[in-house]
Amino acid sequence: MTITGVHTIMPTPFTATGRLDEESLARLTDFLIRLGVDGLTVLGVLGEAPKLSEAEQDRVVTVTVSAAAGRVPVYAGASAGGTDLGIMRGLRALELGAAGLLVAPATQNDAAVTAQFTALDAAIRHTGAQVVIHDYPAATGVRLSVALALRLNRELESVTTIKLEEPPTGPKVRALKREAGAELAVLGGLGGTYLVEELESGADGIMTGFSFPELLVRVVGAYRDGTAAQRLAARDLFYRSCALLRYEFQPGVGLAIRKEVYRRRGAIDDAYVRAPGAQVDDDLRRELDAVLEYARIPEWLTAEG
Repeated sequence: MTITGVHTIMPTPFTATGRLDEESLARLTDFLIRLGVDGLTVLGVLGEAPKLSEAEQDRVVTVTVSAAAGRVPVYAGASAGGTDLGIMRGLRALELGAAGLLVAPATQNDAAVTAQFTALDAAIRHTGAQVVIHDYPAATGVRLSVALALRLNRELESVTTIKLEEPPTGPKVRALKREAGAELAVLGGLGGTYLVEELESGADGIMTGFSFPELLVRVVGAYRDGTAAQRLAARDLFYRSCALLRYEFQPGVGLAIRKEVYRRRGAIDDAYVRAPGAQVDDDLRRELDAVLEYARIPEWLTAEG
């Protein structure tokens, strides 16, 4: 089996004083599931995992899995600078109920990356968990070749999916799907900014943190099961949402903006980002107000549902 559909990368909610907010985390989990997502991912880039203690990371997985209550799978980020540490984190997340792991290559050396994922596969194979390769050179500094991604998928039972965030994404999606077909699921990312182009190139879905995931659900569903007319309507809806997609995906402040949107939607209590992350200030709020007023995404979702 592979991982397909819409999987939301969840932010980690904190109180206004920076304490882990477990109540908001549980509420956000339920909120996202009710919007129709196919899965949730915690402790990703948006989850501020490096700012969490090991005990806090455990609580994030535990609370999210409990709140999900088996309705959708929960995946956990388990990237680390060292292979052994990554395996330890991954096994712990699986023990706490995660269905699989999101793991980035730790180095540019192909032999070392192969060894990294081979060791992880051997350690977790008995669990039946799936591994999503996180291909995000802008964040990791590692460029994963098509050939290496295909080899890892073919040789390692747990490696079923790649979260592809190396632009231009379309050519790499096409190359991977041409060779692997259904054996390797390809999920887009990059804030959802290239979702339509990725789906038209053969992508199986998306794993990202866009704060209106129901829009992504609509678009992916149309491309997966819809008629040509439904696909056209979904593409039009997506392109009209790009004002917010673009605004949310800003380096440095994107996480704060997404948390603020979730706060406004009632999913979390506070938009606090742990230092040294940026906070939402009055200027950002005014900008966000203008973008939301222009985009009117909730109106489109209701009117065109």
